Amino acid sequence: MSPAAEGTRWLAEGPPEAPLAVLAHGLEDSWRTWLPLAAVLGQRWRVAALDLPWQPGTDYRWRQRPAADALADAIAGLDAHIDLLVAHSYGANATLHLLCRDALPARRVALICPLYRPPGRAVTWTLFDRARAAFERHIHESLRSRQGDRLARTPDDVLATMTRKALDRAGPAGFLAVFEQYVTSAALPLDRVRPPVLVLGGGDDPTLTPAAAGALAGALPDARLIVDDRYDHFCHLRHPAEVAARLCAFAAHQKLEEVP
Repeated sequence: MSPAAEGTRWLAEGPPEAPLAVLAHGLEDSWRTWLPLAAVLGQRWRVAALDLPWQPGTDYRWRQRPAADALADAIAGLDAHIDLLVAHSYGANATLHLLCRDALPARRVALICPLYRPPGRAVTWTLFDRARAAFERHIHESLRSRQGDRLARTPDDVLATMTRKALDRAGPAGFLAVFEQYVTSAALPLDRVRPPVLVLGGGDDPTLTPAAAGALAGALPDARLIVDDRYDHFCHLRHPAEVAARLCAFAAHQKLEEVP
């Protein structure tokens, strides 16, 4: 396993015997989104974050091939068996596709706020409009989350301008990439998934409702479910210590109810 593997950022390099956690980011995000979580996990884990094609500033030509294939290439570059793969949002959906192919070399998988449509939920124009509003909210909240301590010093009009620029940069292609993953998730053969999976969601996430999170966990052969009412789509940024504790408990086969 080489630290210079293309598309990989090593955020914590522990001793060789330490377990390996690999992190996959969401759309219009990057490996930097994992820094707060990696700072906590790095006390016990080796932590690698993948730099995936759907990072900010792309022209979306990467959509010409399945996101799962790009994720598979990045994982293959590690040349290692993964103890825990943690994936967020769009990256979580790419992970689900690999899981359904039985093509993911990971002992355990955690999906943070995946984009899942229960099969019974019809695709309507109302759903489309709600999904677009949720996409715009996610872009805004992602920017707020990444401000960290600077948020209190960032004027509202400056943050609004940053959000507009980010939305313009993503454009319709960005939204359609997300919406397509959401719509097609209902047809995934989830019964083929082998590793244990943790589905982690939040009551304040407009994309993955508690009901949808429960439906996803219920359709997986071996799943654990956590829905915390305080969490939104970026809970790994806002509550890194709590999320890290839940991930460690899941990886250690502990009862998740024991984690505060």
